[in-house]
Amino acid sequence: MNASIDAEGGFTVAAFTIDGALECKDQWIYSNLSARWSNICDELLRAKGVNFNYPWIGPLSHIRTKLTSARGAGICTIFVNGHVAVSVLLLRGRDGGAERDMSRMFVNSLQKVDLVQSITKLSEPFAEVLSLSERPLMVVVPIPDESISDQDNDVVRELSLHLASAFLRADG
Repeated sequence: MNASIDAEGGFTVAAFTIDGALECKDQWIYSNLSARWSNICDELLRAKGVNFNYPWIGPLSHIRTKLTSARGAGICTIFVNGHVAVSVLLLRGRDGGAERDMSRMFVNSLQKVDLVQSITKLSEPFAEVLSLSERPLMVVVPIPDESISDQDNDVVRELSLHLASAFLRADG
């Protein structure tokens, strides 16, 4: 596995557009994230483990996070008022077999989304996910939905980065 950035220092974010094209890759440094939200997400993983369907409370009660993972590879979906806002693939770089399986599941599920099928011009949307070698890695696909406000999209973006950070740094 190619470790593009030290696991203690940060992770690579590969952002894809809804039509299945890689938009950009960037590096995120753990220490540049909010300590408060990093701690909240670390605690969520400690309390719920690495497989959960969690409705947030208080001002975030309209947001729900679902995480499914196995052997250091995971898929996270964040919902706003029941609508999918973002789909995220998380790969720690510890188990190639689990990562291949989870990556294929992630790509296959996105390829079946009606919106993707209606707008993509690619023969195999999101296929590039399968060849990304950077680890730790967060692949993020924002799902456009007019019912989700810009403010909620900003919250989802921050929440997904902090959850990714917590998951990618975790041992379990």
